[in-house]
Amino acid sequence: MKYLNSCNRHLKPTGMTIVVGIRCVDGVVIATDTQSEFDRGVSVKRLNVTKIHPLNGKFAVAGAGAVAHIVRAVELIRLAMRQAQEEASKDELTDIIITDIIEKTLTAAHKRYNLDRARELEDGSERDFFQPILLCGGICPCADGKQNHYLSVLHSAGLVEPTQDYATIGSGAAYAEYILKNYYHDKITVDEAIPMAIYAIDEVKQIDPNCGGETRVGVVKNEYQELPPEVVQTIRTELVSVLDYIDKNLIPQVLKGKIKKEDISKLGD
Repeated sequence: MKYLNSCNRHLKPTGMTIVVGIRCVDGVVIATDTQSEFDRGVSVKRLNVTKIHPLNGKFAVAGAGAVAHIVRAVELIRLAMRQAQEEASKDELTDIIITDIIEKTLTAAHKRYNLDRARELEDGSERDFFQPILLCGGICPCADGKQNHYLSVLHSAGLVEPTQDYATIGSGAAYAEYILKNYYHDKITVDEAIPMAIYAIDEVKQIDPNCGGETRVGVVKNEYQELPPEVVQTIRTELVSVLDYIDKNLIPQVLKGKIKKEDISKLGD
């Protein structure tokens, strides 16, 4: 028993992270940091961890929690979706079917890794061995044939929580929620959402010590693709220069009452 608990502590990363997903009128954007901390007797930090995992060409999953748990959950979901697609032949899986597949897959994993394992330990003191939380985005048809830009939070016990706008998971979720709340709108496009996602991740990294490393961005339109690091860096550089100027020059003038609403409206003309 003590040996099992010791192994669990040393193999389980702390899973601190930030993941944001934005549902757009023409697709889905998912962005993450790349920092992860591992317990190896001492805390070990890595800054190159891949947190966005493609599923079937039109879907991607990003996770918060123990890296091994996320990878295992993604493997199981990917396998279940592949099997369902083969059984469906040429028909695309609808959003309802995909949700059902994910729920059944995660429920089975929860039973295997949490409930069954807890029964094997006589005192039942540790139940939640497997606790990934995932964010899934992609493109699929609805039951009525229309195209759906799918975005959901996947809970480890087997519950899929759909979202119609944006979602955040990880230790920096509250910070990212605040940023997205201020800038998201229901007609947002992928091109608008990409810099917004990068901005949200970078702001979280400034304030949450558990988040860091490069910012990675995945986009699902006709199919999934990850933006090259140099593209992300270019967008970041442009954002930083403009926002830094606004923060240091315009905002103080607004607070002093020297810039009015009508002055700002002229900038948009």
